[in-house]
Amino acid sequence: GARVISFSLPEPLMRMWVLVYTILLIAILYRETCAATKISVIGFFTACHGTPGCGWDQLFQTQMAHDGAIGYAVMMPDTVIGGPGTAVDPNFVTLLSRAKIANVPILGFVYTEFTDRNISEVIVDIDNYYKFYPGISGIYIGDSDSNCDQMEAYYGVLWKYIKAQHNSATVVLQIGTLAHECSMNMSSIIVNLVSYYSDELAFQPPEWSKNYPPERFWHLVFLTPSNLLDKVYKKAVENRAGHVLITDQDIIDKYSALPS
Repeated sequence: GARVISFSLPEPLMRMWVLVYTILLIAILYRETCAATKISVIGFFTACHGTPGCGWDQLFQTQMAHDGAIGYAVMMPDTVIGGPGTAVDPNFVTLLSRAKIANVPILGFVYTEFTDRNISEVIVDIDNYYKFYPGISGIYIGDSDSNCDQMEAYYGVLWKYIKAQHNSATVVLQIGTLAHECSMNMSSIIVNLVSYYSDELAFQPPEWSKNYPPERFWHLVFLTPSNLLDKVYKKAVENRAGHVLITDQDIIDKYSALPS
């Protein structure tokens, strides 16, 4: 059956996520010489526009003011079941038009429950993203397994399916620190760190990762104190992350709320 995801925090707090950490990180990004590392965000909130504290507004304004600072943004219109939903949401159609103007590539989120979800359901979600929101730039696959054999039989199939239908699509696999090199053959980008700021500071990239450019790696870093943002960002760059999300929010809320 369908997995229910609970989103309990109030909307104003959710919308503040992009507003707060984008401002702080943009200041860091353009103060340093390592500006090639992008801020890539996961925005599971409504397609707001013109409302106080609207995260999407802040994101687009940041990109237009500092072209190239934002790498990707991930959307999930259906925040109850998770995914694109069963019908088009005109607010997200408008959002994608605005994203195109701001030059912010948008990815659609699908969940896989570490291969436990029936792959045919995932393919339906992928098809619906492109049917409802043809302006998306690709698919973000959450909760990916790290076993190479299982990955090939599941994520390898999804990779080939997406690329056969949409050759230019960006495909992101969220795996974590257990990621193996085999994952690079079935993704455009892997998320190879999903953890707290202390783990970023202690992280040692695997030797095989040096065979690939930083833009193929994405780090999600949680519970980061504001006074350590600069240090954590620099360490993420040192750790060869081409995309980063660094936030004060707890990891348990990474899909259910936006950091304040």
